[in-house]
Amino acid sequence: MKAKALYFLKDDVVSMGRMVNTSVEEMASILKGNQSGSMSLIEEREKKINDYCKKIEETCLELLLEKETVTQKDIRLLVSTIIIAAKLERMGDHANRIAKVADWARKEKVDVPTEMAEMASVIHQMAEDILIGFLEDAPDKALEVLKRDTAVDLLHDVLSQRLLADLGDQDKAQAQIEAQFLFCTRFLERMGDACTSIAKRVYFIATGERVQ
Repeated sequence: MKAKALYFLKDDVVSMGRMVNTSVEEMASILKGNQSGSMSLIEEREKKINDYCKKIEETCLELLLEKETVTQKDIRLLVSTIIIAAKLERMGDHANRIAKVADWARKEKVDVPTEMAEMASVIHQMAEDILIGFLEDAPDKALEVLKRDTAVDLLHDVLSQRLLADLGDQDKAQAQIEAQFLFCTRFLERMGDACTSIAKRVYFIATGERVQ
């Protein structure tokens, strides 16, 4: 398998990942109520992310057909890259959904729980590090990302418990708002899970071993 083809494949994955992480950063900004966060840019970026995902999947399948030149590590890379691209696409979808709720809250001057922005910031850094790990074939970077998921899970648990506890003491309108935040908190937790899943794939590509 030509090194050039793999180089361009990895470059596409990193480009896609950076688009996703830019959306995550915009989402975090909107969650904080900053006017600089742009919902329209997130929506425009979503189609490009989806197109990248399809392109990456097709490229991986084409390269896998070159059986005579495929090494074991190449197979790990190509199969894992299809999964990584799908996870990144899903992260972009979640960022779009969360940003829509946050944008509505910003316009209506509704306070967003601070834990949501904290979760988004952790996820943003996790995504940045897994892209570096993928590009540099660095298993140590993948392990660092896995450790950070605990922070996302803790914030998710604390906020979910508080939102659920508050639901019964509020009027219908406020309860609906809290329910939306609860859904967004779950989406953020899934984004953290996606980062850990990608990190495990990065470790597997580099080492050929699986990490639990």
